[in-house]
Amino acid sequence: MPMSTTLKDHVFAALRRLLKPIIRMLLRNGVTYKEFCVLGKDIYVEVATADFGIRGRPTNVSRVALLTGLDRKEVKRLRDLLDNNQHASDAQVNQDRFTRLLSAWHLDADFIDDAGQPNVLPLEGDSGSFTALVKRYGGDVPLQAMLKELARAGAIEELDSGEVRVLQRYFFPVHTDPEAILRAGSVINELAETLFHNLYVQNPNGKKIPRFERRASNNQIDPKHQKAFKAFVDKEGQAFLERIDDWLSAHETTQFTPNSQAPIRLGVGVYAIHTSIDKPEA
Repeated sequence: MPMSTTLKDHVFAALRRLLKPIIRMLLRNGVTYKEFCVLGKDIYVEVATADFGIRGRPTNVSRVALLTGLDRKEVKRLRDLLDNNQHASDAQVNQDRFTRLLSAWHLDADFIDDAGQPNVLPLEGDSGSFTALVKRYGGDVPLQAMLKELARAGAIEELDSGEVRVLQRYFFPVHTDPEAILRAGSVINELAETLFHNLYVQNPNGKKIPRFERRASNNQIDPKHQKAFKAFVDKEGQAFLERIDDWLSAHETTQFTPNSQAPIRLGVGVYAIHTSIDKPEA
């Protein structure tokens, strides 16, 4: 690293790249610079409080002030106001439930045919119906709410016969839906958490155990191939995620005892890369 370039310079360079798509999203939704600064201050205090304490304890006001550069009075005021961002948390739980139900419709023997394909389900019935599917996998989401949300997202369709057909295995909120914004935040958060873990987190023995994070990309692709590449990624990526989902479903359990560990969230995210590159000079 050149003497004139500090580690913080690299952090700022990475931060600029991280923030650009986030700022685009904020501007599209009318979030001003002032509002972003207020939110940033809140999050600085929240993270410093939760993650930088001594021996696992929450960080005290004086240490948060030192870490963040804010005065103690402002830190105390913000800590008194902090909540747990319950809207984003609830949205993630709901989206997980929707995906869990769609996945079960493709895997549970009670809802697939002899060829392993998802059945068209009658709406009502004690078994083999959409009602039974929701009762088994929908948690506390009411039947009509589940039906309406999945139909609105294009994951299912209601037939003239009164039956219900599944159209996709994963839940994606429609792009104009506030839930889609919350999902985008969740995706960015989970990728960033993996990167943070690989940079800084060690096990109790002081050894790093990195989480899987890889990219495959090439800067010399003729634009005429982008349509074919999209089709290739859509097919291969979907097949890969379905194998992951099969494994996760096979290892899912709801049988927890008072002495068992709390459940954890495991999974893999896949995303496509598409970036413009300056044309080399002839």
